[in-house]
Amino acid sequence: MFTNSFQRAVKSAAAVTVLAVALAACGGASASDGTAGTPVDGGTLTFYDPVDYAAWKPTNSLWSNSQVSNNLAERLIWQDPETGEYRPWLAESYQVSDDHLSYTFTLKSGVTFSDGTALNAGVVKANFDQHGIGDPQKGITVDPFWTDYAGTDVVDDRTVVVKLAKPNVGFIQILSNYRASSILGQSLLDRDLNGQSDIRNWVGTGPFVVESVNGTSGVTLARRDDYNWAPEGSGHSGRAYLEKIVFKTVPEAGTRVGALQSGEAQIARNIAPYDEETVAAGGGVLLPISVQGETNDLTLQLKDPEAPTQDKRVRLALQAATDRTEINQTVLSPNYPVPSSALVQGTPLRGDSSSYLTYDLDKAKSLLDEAGWKPGADGVREKDGKRLAFHLRVAPYYQVSQSVLEVVQSQWRKAGVDVTLTRPSLTEYESQLASAPDWYFTQGQTSTAEPSVLRTSYGSDRQNGTKNFQKDEKFDQLLAAQSSAFDPNERKTAIQAIEDHIFGEGYSIPLYDETQVFGLASSVHGFATESTGRSWFYDTWVSQ
Repeated sequence: MFTNSFQRAVKSAAAVTVLAVALAACGGASASDGTAGTPVDGGTLTFYDPVDYAAWKPTNSLWSNSQVSNNLAERLIWQDPETGEYRPWLAESYQVSDDHLSYTFTLKSGVTFSDGTALNAGVVKANFDQHGIGDPQKGITVDPFWTDYAGTDVVDDRTVVVKLAKPNVGFIQILSNYRASSILGQSLLDRDLNGQSDIRNWVGTGPFVVESVNGTSGVTLARRDDYNWAPEGSGHSGRAYLEKIVFKTVPEAGTRVGALQSGEAQIARNIAPYDEETVAAGGGVLLPISVQGETNDLTLQLKDPEAPTQDKRVRLALQAATDRTEINQTVLSPNYPVPSSALVQGTPLRGDSSSYLTYDLDKAKSLLDEAGWKPGADGVREKDGKRLAFHLRVAPYYQVSQSVLEVVQSQWRKAGVDVTLTRPSLTEYESQLASAPDWYFTQGQTSTAEPSVLRTSYGSDRQNGTKNFQKDEKFDQLLAAQSSAFDPNERKTAIQAIEDHIFGEGYSIPLYDETQVFGLASSVHGFATESTGRSWFYDTWVSQ
């Protein structure tokens, strides 16, 4: 999984960019300089995160939660973050049928859940059925990642056959995805959605278990002494090195950096761009992980037929008025690549959409003129007595959201578009996301190391990212077509066609390529992530 040749550390600010580029192609890494000596067994690692821990349902992709849950539950398959290769994990082996409709897995023997029950074919089927079919009585809806699922057959106690209704080239990656295919114990699956959303109820096969929970501000994990089924290629076998991991919510960026320097914390997630050099200069290790999947963007919300953004010319004008290079140079760092696609650099078969994403203020103004929006007395455009004004909300999930949106606010003002910027709490944000009438843009991204993430995100029968009140049949057809393109060249063409449609219609305004920047104390060794930047602590240890 994490080879010595891939173990890298950043000891100075000058090396930060080099590591970011090196990691961009793989989406995961191990932080160790290879000279730390013999791993230490035991000890506690403290991990500071800027976001609360909430809503622990298995399909939740909240960044803070997934740093924890990735160490509790495991998948049948491991995707190597360095090479993208798929390897058996809880499965001993697997085979894919010639027609790509059946996936046969032989499970490892001796694997147990944290409640002592054995991993078997029946519980694998129960997990997959909840994802692929849902369970309305329990309040569990179909997982949008599970496209074309036709059921799972139990052959015997250690053999399952997962079936699809249609070939889906991205399905094997879904089976390795932390939020789409982690295997949880039957006692958790028997609970309704509320019960599954309580982390204290989680029963997994991972190297750690939940020891305690402090509301939404902290979780402590303890290792399982009987764990011995890590993915092939791990740095060791048997139980994890760390005895405990303490996760704490610490919203203040400066406090997280100070804790690294004082030794109060050993890892902090989402180091702010302006703190990167401080961490490196203070002897810490800066580890930027490029997160494969969608770029971080503003996705247009088209559910309101009366919204100004129903006019494609307005959407394309906002695109042209967005200067991503200025965003990067003003409030980010080289660790956040300027987007040139709907997908982050390093995501397989990503398209090249740079021609759509060029900053052109004159074009933006011309398009708005053409759409009938004329500058008013204060420079803000008006039409039929209404101002061209939007409300943007700072997304609490992203450390850099406010600073990035402040730049966007300034850029759009130059084109005559007025932006009100607010910073709701996590609870307020999610409440407004569900019901606010002036919600025209959603900042975010869906991460998975496979271009089919675009179908998951945009498909009208999946997450339906644009919430378009008029179904875009052509878009759905393009999204579905890439699933059956098993030839890489054919599929790359299909992905480009999807991107051409996304940006030709103005559905997405990319901001930056999603990156997770971890700050590590120099005492931390072997820290790693899976392919989308979620922490994997099995090989991690802390020197004395």
